[in-house]
Amino acid sequence: MAKNFNGSGKTLTMIAPAGGVTSGIPVVLGALVLVPLDSAAEGEEFVGHTYGEWKDVPCASGLVAGASVSMLDDEMVAAGAADSAGPIGALTTDAADGVATVFIVQGLVSVASGA
Repeated sequence: MAKNFNGSGKTLTMIAPAGGVTSGIPVVLGALVLVPLDSAAEGEEFVGHTYGEWKDVPCASGLVAGASVSMLDDEMVAAGAADSAGPIGALTTDAADGVATVFIVQGLVSVASGA
């Protein structure tokens, strides 16, 4: 039996990057996308979910359900937008009143792209 199992990967404990992290706002760390459960200042530990559907996430207007999205300044934007990090997943609702619901998907972020 394997003795090196560390966990399911549903949540990960990480160190907050420059600028810190905000609870409920997806953050891209290298090739990982996490949704922090609590806010944390730069250098502090935080626990983040690695997948799932998240509602009321800040989102640029005009995006529709099914759109691939990235992150820019704590807001979801169209995947591939200049200076954005991601993509992080896909919207499951249209953007409305500055928010939308997103399904987080791992494995979409290209580290080589500088995200």
